[in-house]
Amino acid sequence: MRTYRFTWTLVTAVAVGSASVFDVASGGLLRMTLLGVGVGLFAAALAFAIVEERPDRWTLVRRSLLWWGVGAAAADALVTTWGNTGTMVGLVLLSVSPPAISLCRTGFVLWSSRRTSGPPDALSTRDLHRRWDSTTAEVVRPTTSVSRRLALVEERRRLLDELELRDPSHFVDWLVTAVPDRRRAGPGSRDR
Repeated sequence: MRTYRFTWTLVTAVAVGSASVFDVASGGLLRMTLLGVGVGLFAAALAFAIVEERPDRWTLVRRSLLWWGVGAAAADALVTTWGNTGTMVGLVLLSVSPPAISLCRTGFVLWSSRRTSGPPDALSTRDLHRRWDSTTAEVVRPTTSVSRRLALVEERRRLLDELELRDPSHFVDWLVTAVPDRRRAGPGSRDR
């Protein structure tokens, strides 16, 4: 995903940057600035109202202000400079952006995890691996509650037991790659 994010950022910077330069050269700086600030402030106020109880509220407000403001200025530059083509370029860049791709991936994982519910012995090996990956993502997420983590640890123990029963010879090799901390820390290392 790192390479994709870099490539998307580079393509977006070239497209939006060139459109912004032409828009500013044709006298659109004031319009772009006012539109970006106006939309950014509206998005920040909306974020403040929606996430009022979260401890990271101000981070979300700052992100909303920045990204919606920059997005509005970029959309204005694309549409003003390239017309309907700019609208299409903006929509394509937005729909293939890394956050949109991550959202689609998360939705797919949630959809596929509905099919992988049930006791581990009733799941296929592929579904066991999928369930392991989805619980890994949830365990390492800092916002996961302690009670949920404990439930996930118990579920992951059952998954490991079932995977070991099905293929003991490949289990050890798979486990080295399946546990994130084991890739960084070697055997006997205390960096965990």
